Amino acid sequence: MDDRRGLTRARVLTRRLDVTPDLGALAAATGSDVVWLDSGLPEGAPEAARGRARWSLLAHTDGPFATRFRHEDRRAELEVPPAARRWFGTSRSEDRPAFAVLDDLLSRTPALDTPVPGCGFALGWVGFLGHELGRESGGPDRTAAHADADLRFADRAVLVHADGRAWALTLVTDDEPAASAANRAWLDGPHTGGPPVDVPDGATGLPAVAVGRVSRAAYEGAVEACRAEIRDGNAFQVCLTTAFAVGASGREALLAPATDPHLVEYLRLRRADPVPFGAWLRLGPLRIASRSPERFLRVDADGTVVAEPIKGTRPRDADPARDAVARSALAASTKDRAENVMIVDLLRNDLLRTAVPGSVHVERLCDVETYATVHQLVSTVSAVLPAGASRAAVVRAAFPPGSMTGAPKISAMAIADRLEGAPRGVYSGVVGYFSADGSVDLSVAIRTLVTVLDDRGVERSRTFGAGGAVTWSSVASDEADEVETKTRSVFGALGVTAGW
Repeated sequence: MDDRRGLTRARVLTRRLDVTPDLGALAAATGSDVVWLDSGLPEGAPEAARGRARWSLLAHTDGPFATRFRHEDRRAELEVPPAARRWFGTSRSEDRPAFAVLDDLLSRTPALDTPVPGCGFALGWVGFLGHELGRESGGPDRTAAHADADLRFADRAVLVHADGRAWALTLVTDDEPAASAANRAWLDGPHTGGPPVDVPDGATGLPAVAVGRVSRAAYEGAVEACRAEIRDGNAFQVCLTTAFAVGASGREALLAPATDPHLVEYLRLRRADPVPFGAWLRLGPLRIASRSPERFLRVDADGTVVAEPIKGTRPRDADPARDAVARSALAASTKDRAENVMIVDLLRNDLLRTAVPGSVHVERLCDVETYATVHQLVSTVSAVLPAGASRAAVVRAAFPPGSMTGAPKISAMAIADRLEGAPRGVYSGVVGYFSADGSVDLSVAIRTLVTVLDDRGVERSRTFGAGGAVTWSSVASDEADEVETKTRSVFGALGVTAGW
């Protein structure tokens, strides 16, 4: 605890649950916004991947200390309940950069001890940072069509280990007896969520074809434009993306959460494609369903930092022999390994900006990991932070994720932004938490379906982003094929195909 902040009276209470809760059912039974960070793996997943998939958590946003930080149109909007004002001040609107506000909020957050050994979540801030916040670290000056960031200070959460052990956590402080009494009462609740949500196997009611923002020919033309930039020496690699619109049905996201079709869709996705960094978020007008396999950054409470970029992907094949050939071809691919190594080098530089000099190391390079729908190349870069390092500064220095920008980062971002001509939004930003014990764990928001609702709760848009790294050796048709491969990890489970 940090006496200098006057926050020593705050602490986490824990309760070991007798049964493993169904976090999907808990999310359905909760009428408020929720953040569900959902880990899983297919059978036979490599040990390195298993280390990322040990914990899932459901963070509630309806507790007496729950605070909201939203950044939209370059303004920070803070909604602070009375019980949390001693930490975060009053509700307000500020014309300040998002990372500056986040740094201030983290410095004001009560310092809490890690309550469950092995899990780096001690309550704290949960949600997403969108790609367009890259403008605060040298990226193009563009805003998304929705909030650029939405983080909630969660004072109630349920943790579940991969072996079924589970805990409920809540925040109390001697300075707020009424709020603390409410959280103690919540802690004693059942935390089961009721019966499992019914996930039918039939049609979803979604359109059969998701419409591309650009045609396949236009995307291939943009690939060639990237290659021209690389030929001229303006970049080594450009992460070029596009988006597909899953036609908004006009259906209402009913206020009874158990009937929320977006949660039902997410449950279909997780059943078909287990990944270590799945997530489902209900945050105001947004529904975010992510099946990401990629960690952006993990920061342990002791200051150890780990990044695990993915570059290089091949689709799985139902035939075991052909699947093994595809896996071996990825491992041997000069192009894919070059893509991965470039991003590893970029991340070494990003981490060194805030790490102890000499502490940055490449722990593994271009390992093949296999998931339900793809094989991919994964590397691991680690570093050590100086004591007291700002977690917001560490994330800002590496944001947006290098695997979604290219290299050099600032030049590659400018090229991609010009060619794409549209914001990415949540896609290729990050999802996860900033824990009150100093830990951070953020995934890259890829393979992510984002739905925006209007004020009446009716779908306004539903989009899915996909792309890939373009290098000089890229073949435009192959890059377009890779985009289609990446859409299948989500669209396949929903009965949707990508249409260019």
